[in-house]
Amino acid sequence: MPDTFEQAQARVLALNSDELPFVYQAAPYGIQAVWKYADVKWAAITAAGTIDASYELRVTLDPAESQWEFDETDTQSESRIRSTGGGGFSIGGSTSTFKGRETRKTFSFGVGSAASTTDRQGTHDGFTYGYAFTTDEIKEPLIAALEQGGWEPKKKGFFGKLFGG
Repeated sequence: MPDTFEQAQARVLALNSDELPFVYQAAPYGIQAVWKYADVKWAAITAAGTIDASYELRVTLDPAESQWEFDETDTQSESRIRSTGGGGFSIGGSTSTFKGRETRKTFSFGVGSAASTTDRQGTHDGFTYGYAFTTDEIKEPLIAALEQGGWEPKKKGFFGKLFGG
């Protein structure tokens, strides 16, 4: 017999740890998983900037069918100030948001004379910054926990399977 809605939530919430760079939270629809994987401020002789990136996984649990489905949101923003030589400078920035299903791995490394990164363990100052992110790291344990509790991915019809459902 599959776990109840509450048991499925509790099974996933039991995965939380201070060692993980993300957190699972109970939500009225099921489970929310949040990962703020980049919060970087840096400065060097010729440039300075910030990078901010976060990822949210929303898992909707259907207790009547003991099925789950998820939706992902990935947001990234960046700002930079650079010397253009000859006494000039440029300012730039970008923001992007993705919503849907994705599998992604990101690795970033940078150097600045005054760099700081913030993660779940606090803020760290130094001369370099870096971060790594993979969607599988947050999804795989959650899916395994739900499957151990007797839950299955939501079944989609023929067209849903045909077009990536």
